[in-house]
Amino acid sequence: MYQKYIDSIVESCKKDNSYVVMLKWGTIDEVYEKISKKGKLIQKIGNMVEKFQFDKTSLSFYRTGKLMLSEVDHVEKFLAEILE
Repeated sequence: MYQKYIDSIVESCKKDNSYVVMLKWGTIDEVYEKISKKGKLIQKIGNMVEKFQFDKTSLSFYRTGKLMLSEVDHVEKFLAEILE
């Protein structure tokens, strides 16, 4: 199900199980709605970046369609849970 929102998933070179997720252009607003309802907003940087917390996983949402995930054990499972 989450595949309809995701263009690509790339593992980051950081050592904390980090990933960069690129969203499909037409799904950015819908993904933002899902994330903002399920995650706890912990930081907002201007109108471009918002950082959310999901248990131990940190998610930075960029209005350009990029997600930065940190401390995620199973990226596909995590994306499926937040984007269902």
